[in-house]
Amino acid sequence: MALVFARIKSTPGEALLLLTALVTLVYSLNFMFFSTCYTTAGEDCFTLLDNGAPFSDPAYGAGAPEFAFNGILMFGIFMSTMLILNEGARGMWKVMLPVLAGLVVASAVIWMFWNDASESSEAPKFLTPIVALAYAGAYMMLRSEDEVDEGLDSLSFGIGIKDPVALMGLVVVIATGIFYVFRQIADPESVIDAATTENPALAGMYYRDGLLPPSKVTVAFTGALLLTYVLWAVVLLTQGARGMWAVAHPALFAFLTVTIANYFGFVFGPTRVFSEQNEMDAISGPATMLIFLLVYLRLRDEGIEDGMTFQGEPLDSGGFDRFFVMVAIVISAAFMIVQISGL
Repeated sequence: MALVFARIKSTPGEALLLLTALVTLVYSLNFMFFSTCYTTAGEDCFTLLDNGAPFSDPAYGAGAPEFAFNGILMFGIFMSTMLILNEGARGMWKVMLPVLAGLVVASAVIWMFWNDASESSEAPKFLTPIVALAYAGAYMMLRSEDEVDEGLDSLSFGIGIKDPVALMGLVVVIATGIFYVFRQIADPESVIDAATTENPALAGMYYRDGLLPPSKVTVAFTGALLLTYVLWAVVLLTQGARGMWAVAHPALFAFLTVTIANYFGFVFGPTRVFSEQNEMDAISGPATMLIFLLVYLRLRDEGIEDGMTFQGEPLDSGGFDRFFVMVAIVISAAFMIVQISGL
């Protein structure tokens, strides 16, 4: 019997997905909107959660922009989880297995790179493996009645995309994603060095605004989350576009959010003094959104929206276009409210 979502038949599977959705929602909202306050332990500001680090701690004021980006990537995972809960799990291995891979790698890097010298909250260190286990458990529970594995036996490793523009766009997205995944995990120091300010006069502002360089664990965690998005793109490339709307939508909405967040971040600030690498990183998110949106539109002729539903009801291209615009308005409004209210 379903707990909340009628299209999920396995009650334990639904409960574990709900746990994943709850944790990813709380952390994604906290990091997306209140990352600065998170890094300064909630000092004279609002935050849902804070790192609890004292002023003398290496985690104090460190990596707010990177936490914000991680929050957006977690928001995409939250949306993919809610998509499964709302639309059912049949054939959703194509969504779940990439998420599971990302969560497993995230659990590994958070323990590998954790700074034991820091007094910051260790909740993420333990919650990440718990969420990974819960998600893996949900996948196992959904294999029988909910048929989450449907289509997995016909997995192919060729090129399933016919449209040359979409094919090239996906190759660019995957190549860019692989670069960032490996850089963030294998060489986090390069990201940290690019965020280091040489101007002592900015030190006080950087502490207060969470603009100090991120820690290794924050950078590596970004790489682990990005792995999910790379694998989603690989699934789309190799399995073909037909019926792959469930794979494309979470990534599309995540990078839409990155684009909106970048705009509000640059308008309202504060921002670091950018290096050339920072500029490249800042533009990569909106560029990925534009390329992936082009890929999605090109793949409509190849059936990417076949079987698309919203709360179990059939949804056509026009319906999705309206939904996409409404989500963009809601996300933009949320960022505007947070900025104008000074939260």
